Amino acid sequence: MRTSRKTLILALGNPLREDDGISTAVLSMLKERLPTAADVDLLDGGTAGLDCALLWEGYENLILIDAADMGLPPGQWRRFGLEDMQLDENSLRSIGAVHAAGLNEALVLGRALGNLPPRVIVFGIQPETIQYGMRISSRLLQALPELCEAVLHTLDLQLSIDT
Repeated sequence: MRTSRKTLILALGNPLREDDGISTAVLSMLKERLPTAADVDLLDGGTAGLDCALLWEGYENLILIDAADMGLPPGQWRRFGLEDMQLDENSLRSIGAVHAAGLNEALVLGRALGNLPPRVIVFGIQPETIQYGMRISSRLLQALPELCEAVLHTLDLQLSIDT
């Protein structure tokens, strides 16, 4: 378990499902823009499911990036804190198969295990399509710079809280 007060930026999604791969593009842009001395780990979590609860163990700050169907126009994004999310505590009992678990179940498991970082921010971006393919739609690509700026701004705020 880590003892340092690091931040994890965890990108979730499947780059083989078109817009579901947007988080990987966000991570790539962030790698170019983050100073090398930043106390931040960038990780592509792919479609980790419940394994996410192990990935964030020991971190003080967690920023999650994921494509999410929020009923918005494609390319629009939202920033959520855990207090803004309604985690379904019963979802772990009803998922049927471990590989069917998603972010909600991983957050619930992390809370149950006591390893959920104290500060969690989720950035969700509305996909246009998640069909099989490797093309990210133009609307999401247009939103990419603004979304990265928002993540960097959130990161600046979190790092200033830690110092």
